[in-house]
Amino acid sequence: MDNKYEIKKYEKDFPLSTHIEYLDYKAGEEVHLRDYLNVVLKRKWIVLTFLVSVLITTTILTFMMTPLYKSTTVVKIDKDNPNVLSFRDVISTPGADYYQTQYEIFKSRNLAERVIKNLGLDKNDDFMPIENRLSVIKRKVFNNTIGLFIRFFSSVIPKNTPKKVHVSSNPTTKSEVPDYLISSLIGRLEVNPVKNSQLVKVSFISHNPELSMNIANAVAETYISFDLESRIEATKDAKIFLEQQIEVVKKKMEDSEQKLNEYASHKEIIIDQGKESILTQKLADISSALNNITNERMQKEALYREVKESGGNNPVILNNSLIMGLKKEFASLEAEYSNLSKIYTPDYPKMKSLKSEMDAIQSRIDQEMSRIVNSLESDYNAALKKEENLTKAFNSQKRKVLSFQDTVAQYEVLRREVEVNKGLYNNLLQRHNELGVSASSSATNIQILDKATYPKSPFKPNVSFNILLSIIFGLMGGIGLAFLAEYFDNSIKDTDYIEKKINLPTLGMIPKYEDAGNSKNFSVSRPRIISPQKEADSSKMPMVIGHDKISPIAETFRSIGAFILLSSSSKPPKTILVTGPGEKVGKTTICVNIAKTFLESSGNVLIIDADLRRPKLHNAFQLDNSIGLSSFLSGNVDFDDANGRLIKPTSVKGLSVITSGPVPPNPSELIGSLRMQDFINILQESFQFIIVDSPPVMGLPDALYLSKIVDGTIIVVQAGVTPRKALTEVKNVFGAINSKILGVILNGVKKSDFKYGSYNYYYSSYYSSYFKEEK
Repeated sequence: MDNKYEIKKYEKDFPLSTHIEYLDYKAGEEVHLRDYLNVVLKRKWIVLTFLVSVLITTTILTFMMTPLYKSTTVVKIDKDNPNVLSFRDVISTPGADYYQTQYEIFKSRNLAERVIKNLGLDKNDDFMPIENRLSVIKRKVFNNTIGLFIRFFSSVIPKNTPKKVHVSSNPTTKSEVPDYLISSLIGRLEVNPVKNSQLVKVSFISHNPELSMNIANAVAETYISFDLESRIEATKDAKIFLEQQIEVVKKKMEDSEQKLNEYASHKEIIIDQGKESILTQKLADISSALNNITNERMQKEALYREVKESGGNNPVILNNSLIMGLKKEFASLEAEYSNLSKIYTPDYPKMKSLKSEMDAIQSRIDQEMSRIVNSLESDYNAALKKEENLTKAFNSQKRKVLSFQDTVAQYEVLRREVEVNKGLYNNLLQRHNELGVSASSSATNIQILDKATYPKSPFKPNVSFNILLSIIFGLMGGIGLAFLAEYFDNSIKDTDYIEKKINLPTLGMIPKYEDAGNSKNFSVSRPRIISPQKEADSSKMPMVIGHDKISPIAETFRSIGAFILLSSSSKPPKTILVTGPGEKVGKTTICVNIAKTFLESSGNVLIIDADLRRPKLHNAFQLDNSIGLSSFLSGNVDFDDANGRLIKPTSVKGLSVITSGPVPPNPSELIGSLRMQDFINILQESFQFIIVDSPPVMGLPDALYLSKIVDGTIIVVQAGVTPRKALTEVKNVFGAINSKILGVILNGVKKSDFKYGSYNYYYSSYYSSYFKEEK
């Protein structure tokens, strides 16, 4: 505040552009949390009204609701059946959708019908929910209003007779339990699986706590019974099916065995205990013998050829015992012959006899060697002949086996068919026996972990929770409505918008008279209307503030007067125009009270009522309005000949008033005339300050004419009433004609608004403490 008005003190003139320069520093301020809090506090009655409405409505509806009780039983569902038997049952439980299926079974119509039959709920009056009071009220209102209207038109509008449809009376197609009872049980049944476990919470809601407990336990027990029955029924059906299949497979097995035997007899197929056939076995034997004789033949052939090629040097011959003896005997005779040859001649008889023996022994050796070679050749030829015979036999047997393969292939097909039928028959027979044992088993993968207990307190309504929830939603909704009302409220409510958005200085804020009037030291008086016509209600007349005592409004007007006096460094404005965007903003009241403020620092002040359409100034001072400004401007009265009738003194010393006079037919022409301008110039010689009360700016040119002949203009706006756009338009209009705007006065501000905003912190601390002291 000080910085703003220090700049104003050094100005010689008061152009509009100056305000924009010294107010631009506030344009970048951010929105704080207290700004939102201010909106809530300012609209607190909207918040409180909505909160109380929601709270009362919720409380009434809560106590009108019928108390409901919920009882819960906990069921454990294992994924696999107990391992009582070594084989698996007919119904298997794996699969990701197994548990979801079980949850749906809990709420199935079949299970609900079983529970109703077991507990006799169709004959229990407590089973059906009691209609709450709210539903009764709605039903009665509907039947007495809209229902009567619908029934009347239904009776008036002709109906087409529907064709009769034959309905079968077969009792099997009609459920023994009515559908509405089944739907009622399912609708109040809750199935909630416990996360990451095999537990399921089954709850039932009813207005009867005992019934809620009994039905919750009955649903769990019926579910277990239903599961066992399902398994037993499935086992029985499977057993019947297996019996039928066993008969069929048995017949197939017998037929296939008969076909196999007939085929084997016809094809003379002999198989040793399911092994190889005789032909195949014989072919293997021949093949083995052929391999052996081939090896033997090859050995004998090799020996024969080796002996034949090497002659007597072969080890077979050299190692022969007979030949070795003969050679030894030959060597002895040869040694003797060699010794005698040294003495005797070859013709010597002894020598001839030895020679003859030696030749005989050599002949035997040659004969024996020849015999050995012939023996080897004979063995070779025998082996070769035997190999040839076996080869012929093998080839012949192989042809027989190849010819027999087709026969054996068909035989194998028939044999495999027999084996398959036997295996299938044995499996079916074993499974049939297992199902017989399983049908008598009562083992189940479902068990009741915790039975439902008697509920001691109602489940609904939760009074404390509903009230807490209504408070939360009431506050949220009320705050939302407050911000919605604030959003759609386009009126001026504080000085921040005037200074930041419109860039105009604020001269002061005038508190609302009803708020400020609570102080015993605050003097506010309304004039008594003395006009015989009683043109207006006295409550709409201007208020005259008592400046002789200390009061918030009086101090506000003194501050406004100080701001006006210091608005120029050379000299303060002598002629001041007071106007506003629209009517009923308190222009006349502010004119009167500013004039009384100027009297405290100057000699005399004049107030001119330039509102020639709806004048009010004469009522404020209880003056005669037969002669006034319109009389002078129209030429009916001269300034020198007025004799006190034009410029009227008041009860306040130093304060004079020129009333508006009779309402002329052409107010704008009189205000915009040169006579008005000359009149103001003449009055400046006699009065130190002249305050002109003019009509509103919007829609009338009077204020524009007057703004050009005065030193400065004061714009009055009504807090919470004057639209923001109206003040913007006023500023643009005066800026277009280069009129001087001294500032804006915010009138009618509520006492509670003083504590909102950083600009009005002074009013928050000073006036609040002032009101507390007065109380």
